[in-house]
Amino acid sequence: MISTFKINAQPPLFDQWESNMTTWGDHWGIYLQTYDPPTNGGMYEHNGIYYDGQRVFFQIANYTGQAEPWNTHAQEAEHVYRVYLDNRTNYNGTIPWFVQGWRRFSHGIAMDAERTAGPISVEGVLRIRDNGSYANVLTSSYTAGWYYERRSREMAYMISAHVNAEKFGYERQEEALAIYIAMAMKHLDEWITETYASPDSHRLSPFMVGLTAEALIEFYEWEIANERDPSVLFTHPSVTYTPTRTVPEALQQVAYHMRYTATVESGDNAGKSMWVEDMSGYSYATWGDEGGTGYSALRYESINSASPAPALNLLICPLYAWVFKQTGDLDYINIGDKLWEAGVATTNVGWNTKTFNQNYRWSFDYIKWRNEGMQALNIDEVEESEINIYPNPATNTFTINLKNETLKKVIVYNQLGQQIKKATTNEVNISNLSNGIYFVRITSQSGNVITKKLIKK
Repeated sequence: MISTFKINAQPPLFDQWESNMTTWGDHWGIYLQTYDPPTNGGMYEHNGIYYDGQRVFFQIANYTGQAEPWNTHAQEAEHVYRVYLDNRTNYNGTIPWFVQGWRRFSHGIAMDAERTAGPISVEGVLRIRDNGSYANVLTSSYTAGWYYERRSREMAYMISAHVNAEKFGYERQEEALAIYIAMAMKHLDEWITETYASPDSHRLSPFMVGLTAEALIEFYEWEIANERDPSVLFTHPSVTYTPTRTVPEALQQVAYHMRYTATVESGDNAGKSMWVEDMSGYSYATWGDEGGTGYSALRYESINSASPAPALNLLICPLYAWVFKQTGDLDYINIGDKLWEAGVATTNVGWNTKTFNQNYRWSFDYIKWRNEGMQALNIDEVEESEINIYPNPATNTFTINLKNETLKKVIVYNQLGQQIKKATTNEVNISNLSNGIYFVRITSQSGNVITKKLIKK
């Protein structure tokens, strides 16, 4: 018998997430008042503002409806980041704010410019977009290697910088943005298909998938808000890769892949699922996969380090809430809530500022999209019905038995997340399918949706 799951009005440990936000947020804001940042153009990531502390504090202010102490803390975070930026120039010192690609945090600067109209932040919105590593995509230094998914974080931050600059009123650089979007879509394609342009230099890191998803969602929703087709930039003459999926399709498929079909490529954990349903205990934040805690996580990456990494869960789970909002498929909220619960329960946000910031960088959006998706379905909570799929493994047909439910439709997907069969009857013929693993998404007349693994032999 398939086990049930229940979707509650709020994610698990919601009160703890809120309490940690204000208690440790204030702690780290006060810490920044006496923090002495390096002046050599470097950044102490674990004890500064990595993952955009200024943005985090502004978001807490918005969420709580309280300007203080959060706006003051945001200004302290801006000071720390400014020390870094002011000491980052190009090789001959002629270009200021020559930011490193993985340290390009545009949201906090844009939010400050919107709030204060301060000239440094207003100009900074443009500087953070146009200066530094990977910003010169229209020059001869642009290389095809930027399409490799190991550059995904840098390309994601470039997309956000372009969108934030446009939101603030700066003119769009359409050609550059089209190239960055194509890169990010290429990265998703590599993760989904596990076919890499650079086979010797790649990895599937779920938290980097989360950062790419964040940037693409931001771009997609900005285009929709401005009544533009987000796919138009896919065919820009300057791009060398034309995406084969829309943004929602690609994000749904990569979310599905990480949960159900992605595996570890090499090492002692080779062949194991990237998803760890039940982690075991840990030593110095290194979790095991033998079970015992009851908490779920995705592994840190598919090669080299394949340990579960719950401290990064809240950089990933907003993707699942957005896919849920787009599809109405409750399975994505079930996955997202498991990531959320483990992230809140097991992450010590009092360890350092980076850990705190990565847990509050965009977890506010998880709450927002989750609530919007539930409202769209007109439900406060739901308990998923038990479902039998038999026989499993199946040869020619399988049958779906819904307890106290009526079937609406069933869709069969392959391991790439591609739809290969659709039916509306409880008995489904699969005689024409090749042997292997498939995933069956079942929707009832009441709107319940559940996805289950099926083996064809």
